[in-house]
Amino acid sequence: MALLALTGCNQGTPGGPGVSTNPPHKQPAFGEADNTFNLKVPQKSTTLQQGKMKEVSIGIERGKNFDGDVTLRFADGPTGVTLDSASPLIKHGDTEAKVTVKAADDASLGDFTVKVTGSPTEGADATSDLKITVAKK
Repeated sequence: MALLALTGCNQGTPGGPGVSTNPPHKQPAFGEADNTFNLKVPQKSTTLQQGKMKEVSIGIERGKNFDGDVTLRFADGPTGVTLDSASPLIKHGDTEAKVTVKAADDASLGDFTVKVTGSPTEGADATSDLKITVAKK
């Protein structure tokens, strides 16, 4: 699959059929806009040591009238770090998907950001950034 990413709940861009096609995508003053969604990633960086793995939850905040499935994709991350998910899909009744972040024994050390993209069956994609820190074992 792809690699990792992590960021605050209110970071990134919303997705879904209710999103304006004119950037920038702005959040409503209160709650979620009708027929949209946002991805929720951990607010703090996920830290793992070389040669280790951790499970991370990627959640969804659904606006009114949005109940579609959302497929997750992950941009390339640092060398030696991979993201694995048996089901990178948040189904219409689900609130999150679990992914496993793995760092190889020789994974690059440091702080990294991986873009997470959520693609609904209809409408605009949502994005968020997952922050990962790889430490020496």
